[in-house]
Amino acid sequence: MGIRDSPMGQRYAKHQMQSGVRLYHQRHHHRAITKWRQALRRLGSAEDRFITLGYIAQAYGDSSDYESMLHYSLKQMELANAKQDNYMKAEAFLNLSKAYERLADFSKAISYGKASLQHPSIDPRTPGYAHLAIALAFMGFSQFQASLESFEKAMSVANETSDKLLELQICVGLGALFTLLRDLSKALIFLRNALTILQLITVDDVHAKYKSSILYHLSVVLRLKGSLGDAREACEEALRLSQESGSKAVYSRCLCSLADIYRELGESEARETITKSWARYEQAFRIMRQINDRMGEVIVLGSMAKSASESRSHYTGQCECQAIQLNKKCLEIAKVIGCKHAMMKCHQRLQELYSQLNDEDSEEVARKTATSLIQEMELFCNFCGQRYGVNEDSLQALRCSHIFHEKCLHEFLNEKESPICPKCQCKAILMESISLGASSASSNNENEVPTPDTPNKPLPKDPPPGGVKTCFLQAVLAEEDPKPSTSTEAEETCVQKTFSVDGLTIQSARPVILVHSPSQDTSDDTTTSSGLQKPKIIPTGSATPVFCRVQPQNPESKPSVVVTRQRPPPPPRKPNCKINSFPSLPEELLVGIGATVPDSSDPHRPGITDV
Repeated sequence: MGIRDSPMGQRYAKHQMQSGVRLYHQRHHHRAITKWRQALRRLGSAEDRFITLGYIAQAYGDSSDYESMLHYSLKQMELANAKQDNYMKAEAFLNLSKAYERLADFSKAISYGKASLQHPSIDPRTPGYAHLAIALAFMGFSQFQASLESFEKAMSVANETSDKLLELQICVGLGALFTLLRDLSKALIFLRNALTILQLITVDDVHAKYKSSILYHLSVVLRLKGSLGDAREACEEALRLSQESGSKAVYSRCLCSLADIYRELGESEARETITKSWARYEQAFRIMRQINDRMGEVIVLGSMAKSASESRSHYTGQCECQAIQLNKKCLEIAKVIGCKHAMMKCHQRLQELYSQLNDEDSEEVARKTATSLIQEMELFCNFCGQRYGVNEDSLQALRCSHIFHEKCLHEFLNEKESPICPKCQCKAILMESISLGASSASSNNENEVPTPDTPNKPLPKDPPPGGVKTCFLQAVLAEEDPKPSTSTEAEETCVQKTFSVDGLTIQSARPVILVHSPSQDTSDDTTTSSGLQKPKIIPTGSATPVFCRVQPQNPESKPSVVVTRQRPPPPPRKPNCKINSFPSLPEELLVGIGATVPDSSDPHRPGITDV
């Protein structure tokens, strides 16, 4: 009788399985993987071997080793095929879908996710996670309507099975989706909801893993809204948690987000701040290359390209060559993985750069390509014909997952007795099936921004009056932002926020000032005699908020306000390549980017029928 067949050998193998689980929850992923691999050599039961392979795949995924995750997912598939077990196939296809989504091979991720749905599963939650993987892959492809539809299906499974962990991941995904679409209010709602659900999770390693991801996305939204101080706090906490949990993917994204934040904070000392931000970008990019995170590479290169473009535009002695090079490298990878949104951003930046060079032919090519991508992604409202996803907009979707401006859609539905969707001609019904249950956004103070040090609170069973129940219909009702006025007087609402610095709890009021004037301030003098920036004047009818930062002063004096405003675009000029005051690109950062990116259409890469 061999070791695998002996009862003592089986007991020892199962003991190793359990030891691996304990090590995994203690964040010793590599030691846990060693235990599980030792157990595999002894386990005789096919079911136990299948479960152990799943453990190993999950641990490699949490460690951002996606190639190894794919390898053990394929081993799961081999075992499921050998046993001809459809229940095993459903789980194996799901793990393959997750692995390919993280490797940015979105077409295979969608195919494997759909294959998982075609097989019966013992766990009723499996279809929900398959829909989630499909939704994330569609979002990677920038097919936002299809992504939203899959998120909706995943949320239905989460509600039916009361799976809060699945609901949390859906909320994070929807937060990322609406960040791309620039509906930042809804993005904050979903991220608040995710933080509230997170309080139910008591396992430390799981709590840290998901909290770091939530805070990273939160830092991106807060930066876009102009709350740079809160964005920095959230990002620094996410950076710490991701380092503790060993998630290289989240850690490198946090480095990139932190570089973006410091780049915007350090306008007065651009040279020093750019150098520090550049070092963070380089470190983040190297980690992305190491773990083969191609979507992460696109994110980092896009931020680097934007930083180079802004620095060239606003500081004397810069050259367009580096900004163009970075945009082309970012575009190269975005084309391979099929991320149209990133491609569009690259072409728009290139259009601006070519405009500064007076290269009309290249500018026109970039403009037409960006316009074509916008049309392919359907980033426009059929009612007003205007684009969305550029500035902050409030969006609304129908049950068919087509998205429009909320105001336009509500006017259309109120005017028609039997309205139909202008895109697919089906009956126009507002999407209501994505239930968020008890959302953190349903608190009395809708303007409260979650911070890393929010105390743990139990999740209520039912939402309080006015709570968020759906991602579109009810989420908008929960918002209590002031309506823009046609008056020229400033409307100010104070937002109370609590955050902690070095163990000290601080409460601050951050006013949001809406100023409306029939004329735009075009003065180049943006500072007062005290060194503070002048408030930005917004044309009449604009609903663009200006986020102000209250600077603490003496108790007897009134607080001063610094308003975040954008610089005016620079005049066209020729490049000046003789002066290179911008940090140079290291050779190892960009050499061979195109050569190292595998083609997703490679026939030698495993497909559904290749397993």
